[in-house]
Amino acid sequence: MKRFTELPTTRNPVVLAAAGLVVLLAGFGIAALIAHARVDKGGTTPGLGAQVSGGTVSAIGPLNGTDVAAYVSERRDALRRATGERLAVVSFTQYLTGDQARAAAGRLEVVAMVAAAPGGQPDVVRGSLSDWVDQQKSRAKADRDQTAELLKTVDDPEFKAFYQSEVARLTRLLDGIKPGAPLVFAVVVRGVVPQLQSLASQPGVRLVDVGPSGKASGQAEYHGLRPEEVARVNDTAPRPL
Repeated sequence: MKRFTELPTTRNPVVLAAAGLVVLLAGFGIAALIAHARVDKGGTTPGLGAQVSGGTVSAIGPLNGTDVAAYVSERRDALRRATGERLAVVSFTQYLTGDQARAAAGRLEVVAMVAAAPGGQPDVVRGSLSDWVDQQKSRAKADRDQTAELLKTVDDPEFKAFYQSEVARLTRLLDGIKPGAPLVFAVVVRGVVPQLQSLASQPGVRLVDVGPSGKASGQAEYHGLRPEEVARVNDTAPRPL
């Protein structure tokens, strides 16, 4: 998994104030990287993310810090034991376009998609992928412009290099996030278990993470496995550029 240079430390109060302001202004990028650092240092919360509340699914997917191999093994066993109609998060071995992801789901109902742009964070897309792209671009542009403005006030070489890398990351994100680009790494589907089990054996499908029921709340959380996550889950880290 890609790593980033840890945020430098200093006793200079001016620089510390600038750093605090960046976190507030550039939450889309800086805050994610700080969270990434916490995960890398061992601040993990391993375990399964499948949850149900009042008979409806409230979450499906691995929690941050989960061991990927152990999670995949456990969830494959869960799919073999499942019965009836279920929701499931289907993770792919590579990023796909929206059309490719829907085609991969076959006749199963697609409830949502889980996507990430190069340099961006994973997000659940419940509506139009095109609308989601527009929202992500607007947010990334605002964060890039704010970080670029703050960069003008920073003299510390380490901080300056860090903020320059953030401007570059957000610029790459803006260049790479398009409705027809390969952005989707998982889809949330609904179907009967035999359909889900059949899908799990298809080429390009990494995991069919079955939920505890076929019903979901409108705010259910869905987390897929990104192609670059091979050892531990770190869904606070940006997708590699």
